[in-house]
Amino acid sequence: MHENEQLNEFITLITGSVRNLSLYPRTHPTVQTAVKRANTILHKLLSTQREIVVAVIKNTLLIEKTPFYTTTKGIEEFIDRLARIGINGIVFYRTINEKEILILLESLTIPPEDLNKQGGIALRLKNLGVKGIEIKKIEEDIKTEIFKTYTAARDEIFNIMSELRLGHIPEKTTIKEIISDLNDAMLKDKNTLLCLTMLQDYDEYTFNHSVNVGILSLSLAQELGFKSDELLYVGLAGMLHDIGKTRVQRDIILKPSKLSSEEWVEMKKHPVHGRNIIKEIGGISDTTATYVLYHHLRRNLSGYPDSNGITAQPDGSKIVAIADTYDSMTTLRPYQKRFDPRESIEFINNRAGEDFEQNYVKAFIKALGIYPVGSVVRFDTNEIGIVTKINDTDPLRPSVKLIMDENGGTINKMEEVSLDEKDPSTRRYKRTIAGSVGTAQQGLLDLNKYLK
Repeated sequence: MHENEQLNEFITLITGSVRNLSLYPRTHPTVQTAVKRANTILHKLLSTQREIVVAVIKNTLLIEKTPFYTTTKGIEEFIDRLARIGINGIVFYRTINEKEILILLESLTIPPEDLNKQGGIALRLKNLGVKGIEIKKIEEDIKTEIFKTYTAARDEIFNIMSELRLGHIPEKTTIKEIISDLNDAMLKDKNTLLCLTMLQDYDEYTFNHSVNVGILSLSLAQELGFKSDELLYVGLAGMLHDIGKTRVQRDIILKPSKLSSEEWVEMKKHPVHGRNIIKEIGGISDTTATYVLYHHLRRNLSGYPDSNGITAQPDGSKIVAIADTYDSMTTLRPYQKRFDPRESIEFINNRAGEDFEQNYVKAFIKALGIYPVGSVVRFDTNEIGIVTKINDTDPLRPSVKLIMDENGGTINKMEEVSLDEKDPSTRRYKRTIAGSVGTAQQGLLDLNKYLK
C-alpha cells in the first residue's frame, strides 16, 4: 500500500473510532480492531520518518501538510471536537502504541468542560503516561494556503457551470477575488501551483481544467511582464475559457469519439457562447470576454470563430490558447492518453509562428522549464523520478522526487532531491537527466501519489 493510501486509511480509522467510542465501550471489537490497525499503519509510516502530524486549519483536515478533502460524519465530528477543546494539531511519534492511541481517542470523547477540569487534553495525556503523542499548535503554511485557494477556485467554477447548466445566470460570483488570490499564490510559490495543475481527477476534469488553464495563463502572463489589471483579465479568461460549453449539448461535450460534422459545428460555438455569458454575468471586463471569444483563433487567423475583420489574435487569447493546449495534452482522460509535459511543450513549440505566437511559446517554456513540473524522467543512474520544482538558474537541473531505483524497484519512501547536488569526492553531479520516460510507461503511474 502506498504511503498516501496508508495515511488516508489511518485518518479514517482514527476519526471513525472517536465516533464509535461515543456509541460502544473501549472493549468493543469494532473499536479494538480499528485501534490495532491504526497502530500497525502508524508504525509502518514511522519506520521511515520521525513523526506523523494531523492538523486542522481553517476547518480543513491535514495529514502531513496535505489537505484531506474526503468528508464523512466521523471526520466532521472529529474536526468539531478538536475545535471545541481548543486544539488543532496532534503529533504521533515512533514510541506510539495501541494503549496510547486508545487513551487519545477516549480523551477526545470527553466533554470540553470535563476535560478542562483535568487541565486540558495535553495534561491528561501526560498524567496517563502517554509519550508517543504530543498536542501542538500548527500554523498554516504557504503550501496549505495554496491548496485551499486552488480548491476554492475549482468549487467556484463548479458552482458557476452548474447554475448555467440549469439555465440560470449566477447572481453573485467570487471569481475575480479568486483569480487575484491565485495570482498572489503564483508569486509566493509557483511550483506548488504547477504541481496542482498536474493532479488527475476524471470526475472533476472540466473544473480542474478550467482552473489549470487560469493558472497556466497567469504564469505565462507574468513571464511576459503583464501588469496589474491585465494579468487578472488574462487569468479570468483562462478560468472562463470553456464556460460557453454549458450551452452546448452535454452528449456532444462528453462524446468519447470523434464528433460528426454537425456536432463539430455546435462545438465551435462555445467561444461565442462564452463571450455572451460573461457579458450576461456582468462585472467582468469586456477585455476578458474578448480573450475568451478568440482563444481558439490561431496566430495565422485560422481556427474559430471567424476573425470578423480583426487583423491579429488578441494577446490574451494567444496566452489562453497555449495554456489550454498544454493542459489538455497533459491531462489523462478515459478517452485520451496523457502526454508527457516535455512532449506537450515540443508539440506547441513545433507550431510556434503558425498556430501560436513564437515569443509567447518561448516565454511559456521559460516559465515552465525545459522539463516542466510533472515530467517523468530517467537519469544517467537509470533511476526514474518526477519533476517537482523547476530550476530558474539551470533548467536542466530541476528538483525531482525519486520513484524508482536503478534496478526498476519502487521507492516506497519518496525523497525530493535537487539535480544540482554533486558527489563531494568526484565533484561531479550525482544525477543528470538522460531523457523523458515514454508516454506508455507513464500511463502506469498515478501522478497524484507523487505530486500532492
